[in-house]
Amino acid sequence: MNMINGRSGHRLMLALTALTSLLIAGCDLPASKAIDQAAFDAGEQLAINGREGVIACTACHGANGEGNWDTGFPRLAGLHPTYLVKQLNDFAGDPLDIGVDLEPIARDYVKTPRIYKDLTIYSPGIRTDAMMNDIGAALTAEEKNNLAVYYSNLAFETSPIPADFQSLERGLDLAQRGKPEYMMPRCDACHAAKGQGFGALFPPLAGQPPQYIISQINKWQSGERNNDNLSMMKNVATQLTAGDKINIAKYYANQSYRVNME
Repeated sequence: MNMINGRSGHRLMLALTALTSLLIAGCDLPASKAIDQAAFDAGEQLAINGREGVIACTACHGANGEGNWDTGFPRLAGLHPTYLVKQLNDFAGDPLDIGVDLEPIARDYVKTPRIYKDLTIYSPGIRTDAMMNDIGAALTAEEKNNLAVYYSNLAFETSPIPADFQSLERGLDLAQRGKPEYMMPRCDACHAAKGQGFGALFPPLAGQPPQYIISQINKWQSGERNNDNLSMMKNVATQLTAGDKINIAKYYANQSYRVNME
């Protein structure tokens, strides 16, 4: 893995500090307003029944938005409504901007291999997914809001998933310490202690299927996902090894998580 250069790493750490301060300051804001019942009901109907061109959300994300731990479909229940709307909008973005073939290197340079390769350029602020790109594009702004209201107000609870001690220990180290030698911040700095999440920008990691966490890190590494704030996750993902991904996913799956809407 390449080390983030000192200047970029320093900027990342400063950005994290500033954002965390702003978010903590926002904790004193008044409690959120009452549920928009009409939006909740409309979101529930769409989630359960779908419509022409939009498959029912429950088919993949579970009857109560709990996700699917066997297939890696993420949990939606209890996520921040602003975060949910943003993700749907990003899915709706144009996922690919296909480049052109590179011209072969001139024949005079026979010692240099010729290059024939399509360049795929991923636009900033997008998420690529074979199914969700079509769904995001098909949903209206009102439907996205309704789904966000519905899922953000669903209760959710999960129990720790057992894992081997070594994975949990190494995952804990990444969560609480990060990789300071590579200027990689700890996961807790944004996603809160034990991955409980923090506001609209930093979703909870606890209670998400391990396969989902690993797949998203892979997409940040490849550029298929490029919708994080200030490229924070992009910079973090580039410092994670295959073993790191497994360890951090197992660690967060081992954390209890509860969203109580009563």
